[in-house]
Amino acid sequence: MDIQFDERTLYVKYDEDIDNTIFWEDVTHIAGYKVYAYPGEATFLVFKTMEGETLEVSDEMSGWLELLGGLHNIFKLPAGWEEQLADSEPDAEDIVFYTK
Repeated sequence: MDIQFDERTLYVKYDEDIDNTIFWEDVTHIAGYKVYAYPGEATFLVFKTMEGETLEVSDEMSGWLELLGGLHNIFKLPAGWEEQLADSEPDAEDIVFYTK
């Protein structure tokens, strides 16, 4: 599973036959959450678009750290949002980082 992005697009390849793309300009909501997953926790970011499409990425995907490092160049996110996501508790409420 791979995450790729540029200044216009988020592209996620889940396997050989399943992939998804959204345009940053269509994103209206970004939230994050954690869940318990063997052997520990999994962290997710959820992108929602104006068309009602939802795209989720997780820290188990390649490209996760690059995405975290680059999102502040695309969206106006709150200061310290990465730490807030990292410090969140599994199965707690989603943390909203961006709303258009």
